Amino acid sequence: MRKIRFLLLVLLLIAIPKNLWAYTVHEIVSFDNGETHYKVLVPEGQNASLMFLGTKITGALKIPATINDNKGTTFKVTEVGFQSGYTSSGVTSVKLPETIIKLNNDCFKGAKLTEINIPKSVTQILETAWSAVEEVPKCTVDPGHTVFESDDKGALYTKGKKELRCVPSKVMEGNSTGTYTVDGEVERICVNAFHGITNLTKIVLPKNLKDVQEKYPSIVVSTNLVEFEMPTGGTTNYRVEGGVLFNNVTKTLVCYPRAKTTEAYKVPDDIKRIAVFAMMVNLYMTSLDLNNVETMEVSALYKPQKLETITIPKTLVKGTKTNSISHGLQEGAFEECSKLKEYKVHQDNPDFTDEAGVLFSKNKDILYFYPPAKDGEKYNMPATVKELARKAFQGANKLTSMDIPNTVETIGIEAFRNMKGLVTVNFQTPSKVKELKADVFRACDKLKEVVLPASITEIAAAFYECGELEKITIPEGSKLKTIKASAFATNKKLKNFNIEGSCDLETIESNAFANAEKLESFNFPKSVKNIELNAFSGCKNMTTVKFHEDADIEKIGAGAFADCGLTSISIPKKVKTIEREAFRSCKVLTQIDVTEFTTHIDPEAFKYCDKLTDINVSKKNTVYSSVDGYLLSKDKKELLIFPSGKANSKFTLLPPSIEKIGKFAFYDCQALTNVTIPNKVTTIGERAFSLCKNLNTITFLCDEMIPVANINKEPNTMSFDDGTQTGGHNMFDHITINVRKERIANYENEEFYKRFKGGIKPSFEVGKEEYIAVSDNAVDMLSTKREDHTFVLPTSIKNGDKTYKVSLIGDYAFEGVSDKVQEVVVRKDVEYIGAKAFITSTDKTKLESTVKSVFFIESNPTKEMLSTTRFELDETGTNYNEFAPTTKVYVKKSALDTYKEKWTKTVYDKDTNTDKPSKFDFTSQIDYQIKDVKITHKYGTFAREFDVDFNIYSKEKNTARIGAFVAKLGEVKPGNGDYGTSTYHIRMSSVDVNGVGNGNFGYVPAYTGVLLKALDSETTPSDFYYAIGEDDDKNYTITNNIMHGVTVNPRNAGVATVDEVIYVMQRGIFRKAMASTVSLPVHKAYAKIEGMPSGSKVEFSFSDDNTTNAIVTINAEEKNADSAYYNLKGQHINKPQQGIYIHKGKKIVIK
Repeated sequence: MRKIRFLLLVLLLIAIPKNLWAYTVHEIVSFDNGETHYKVLVPEGQNASLMFLGTKITGALKIPATINDNKGTTFKVTEVGFQSGYTSSGVTSVKLPETIIKLNNDCFKGAKLTEINIPKSVTQILETAWSAVEEVPKCTVDPGHTVFESDDKGALYTKGKKELRCVPSKVMEGNSTGTYTVDGEVERICVNAFHGITNLTKIVLPKNLKDVQEKYPSIVVSTNLVEFEMPTGGTTNYRVEGGVLFNNVTKTLVCYPRAKTTEAYKVPDDIKRIAVFAMMVNLYMTSLDLNNVETMEVSALYKPQKLETITIPKTLVKGTKTNSISHGLQEGAFEECSKLKEYKVHQDNPDFTDEAGVLFSKNKDILYFYPPAKDGEKYNMPATVKELARKAFQGANKLTSMDIPNTVETIGIEAFRNMKGLVTVNFQTPSKVKELKADVFRACDKLKEVVLPASITEIAAAFYECGELEKITIPEGSKLKTIKASAFATNKKLKNFNIEGSCDLETIESNAFANAEKLESFNFPKSVKNIELNAFSGCKNMTTVKFHEDADIEKIGAGAFADCGLTSISIPKKVKTIEREAFRSCKVLTQIDVTEFTTHIDPEAFKYCDKLTDINVSKKNTVYSSVDGYLLSKDKKELLIFPSGKANSKFTLLPPSIEKIGKFAFYDCQALTNVTIPNKVTTIGERAFSLCKNLNTITFLCDEMIPVANINKEPNTMSFDDGTQTGGHNMFDHITINVRKERIANYENEEFYKRFKGGIKPSFEVGKEEYIAVSDNAVDMLSTKREDHTFVLPTSIKNGDKTYKVSLIGDYAFEGVSDKVQEVVVRKDVEYIGAKAFITSTDKTKLESTVKSVFFIESNPTKEMLSTTRFELDETGTNYNEFAPTTKVYVKKSALDTYKEKWTKTVYDKDTNTDKPSKFDFTSQIDYQIKDVKITHKYGTFAREFDVDFNIYSKEKNTARIGAFVAKLGEVKPGNGDYGTSTYHIRMSSVDVNGVGNGNFGYVPAYTGVLLKALDSETTPSDFYYAIGEDDDKNYTITNNIMHGVTVNPRNAGVATVDEVIYVMQRGIFRKAMASTVSLPVHKAYAKIEGMPSGSKVEFSFSDDNTTNAIVTINAEEKNADSAYYNLKGQHINKPQQGIYIHKGKKIVIK
């Protein structure tokens, strides 16, 4: 049993698979899908290095000199060592590389090794290097080694054979004598020198032996040795008596052979001391008389198989230690004596006494040892007991419950270790215990719940390997200050760590709850100041953590909450430091709120948080800022962290203020497929885009080409992986870069940019617009040369064999556009509008535009849709508004409030520490009421580039209904219509019965020409308005329409238009357009009427100031036109009384 293993608990970590990996010191990694594991020694840079821990590989093992993680880091393997949970049990031989410099404790745990090489590079092999193997290998030391050498049998020595390190476990093969003779040059024998050697019964020691190492685990381990032999004639401090090895000078029993057959052993009269692990796993001893022994070291008697009685002599007094020199009975001297039934104490011993076989101090204030084989499920400690000594109840498997009296003040290390039957522990209140030391309850397999006393100030790894532990309760008023390193790191079933009230907790040390996979939440007391390295790493089910509103915490350590299930977290306001990978791989974390006190955030703090979209920083922070959820430097010139959740398959925009993309900014963002780099960027930092394996498009909008010298290209630091360290994945092979066409030559002349195999693609023109690709499916419209009265932004365009969505309107997109462009219609596909996008003035100091109206069809606007709100551009003090003050912005009524909410602009007021309205706010320009239609003589015509609802006014005002008519009913007939006087008339039906449906007779689909009729009066009110239609998600097919809309631009039509016959109206008579050209205004409509008699003179009014009297209309309720009655004003009459009416095209009199 390792006595120093508890010191290694600080290193306990989780094995992180490589696809989730980022590195911190001492973390466990695998690069072959969990077959082989390493510990990170140096996590990055040119000296990145690893320690080999274990492997599932069977047979011969060849440890690599270097490991390329295929993620941009190349490690050297420089050490071999031990970590709980990692073995090499299938390995039979080992080939070490020249990079190995040190073999640590317990290498190759569980392996049965036949051979291993020791390269010249190895300068340190710890004496306990082979303590954990099943069989020690034959060692072959490279010729010329300056530190070690080996002999022909494979024994390992220090140079000159002065020190024997190990003998191969198979050294006795072919030796029938059972005797091994140590080389005569050896002066020192190290612990574990003889390990697992079969058929070895006698060791002949060198006659000039000067030193036998005394520490864990003894010089002979797992070997059925019967005796030692010491030749005569030498000069040595050692003697052998009865086959047992003694130091003749220090009067110490050094090593008692495991297979010595003596049952009742009495220590020789002159021997005063028993060394550590001197009597280890003896097979036959049943009683031990310590005789005149004065000192027993810790674990002097370890795991005897049959020992039932120990007699404590009068000479063995209470243990002390002065300047590392022990005297007396050391706590923990008797370990794992599973068959021991009683301790007996000489009546004249001044310090010890026994009671019912239990060993106590004379006054019974210290309980030293409880015999594990003592009968009974419960033991009632005397009320006199103040201290439970080290290993006091170790291995007492018959006990199922333990009451710890409130008189107990101290509990020693491993006091209740390996109590396999222990189910409950009760600390009587008020307890005086202040510290729970390492391994106190180690491997108590049945322990599930423990209520700790309020008096405890420190918890170490007391519950190490308690595999069933589920709940720890810290009571109200707890004095707990420190949870030590790896305290609960092996308790995978721990669900609840309940702090029930006030608590003095200040520090949670490294790995304290690492890998506690079932832990659901943690409530941090106000007093907590430090959460250290990997403290909660791997708590996959921990969705929430709660901090006091005025929490004292100042540091969140590296990996502290890595691989947790956190969904969001507000960083307490006093936190100064967030270290590397503090929140690594928190897969459901979406938002981080950072206060003004946090002044150091490592660029890798939030690695692999795939859903993180917002890092929000207090405006009062003096080091950091945030824009659109990005973490930036205070001056907003450096992008520090890109939240992975912001990756967008159409476009990924960065704040326009940045000049540098910082170290690790996009590191291993698997969701990133494209990125648009804004115009001021001049530098790309170390590993900025490393491991972004799906990145295929980079669009450079930079004012100048980024100098190649400002992009990292060296190993372990390269900004873009070239494949040499990423398993052959070369980012350059998969990326296309897009640049403005006027700068294409700069990029094509630079070798670095030519490495991008997707090519260097310039911006391009389609129609009258210039576009630049921002992904493989979307473009940014940079500018336009159109002269349309109403410019309808294309929803998609085709360039070559690719079709792109038009998703962005670029900065200054309409700068210099023709003043003929009066309106712009923006369809739903547009998700971003750049700074000053609709400003037409070429003078950048003027916010002027000839664009009078912009219509947005989108129903769900966002803050991110506008550059000024997305990137908080008003904070600069310069007005970058997308719209001039004279431009009206029209939206759907249903979306009006959302537009105003999302597009309302504020700026931070330092004096009040609040946001105040921005002086550049333009939301007063947003409206839904479009007021460009006026009917003065009953009828008008209309067409628009988007769906229109004419009934919104009547719904809100309860007057001025408008009907929109499109289709002819029946033939052209002679006689007057329903308004004015005419020779011929036609009946028309409204849109609702010709494709719109639902009685929506005032709903006009996009690009549909209609005849409008004021149903309630001859004219529309002076404040009449219509709105953008809400049902534009439907595809309408208007049937039998004789009306034809004029959209986008006015039209000129006449006799020269051979494929058109249109009708206009003059002096109340329809005439076919013959000689002269007719000007058709935009947003009006004309008619094409079949069935007119030859030579008929017709005219159609587009100005709405002439009488329009050639048409009879019916509304949505007038499907049965032949049965309808109208008065002489053209109004429909449901129940005609006496008078003159129009019926079936004729005047009739009802008497």
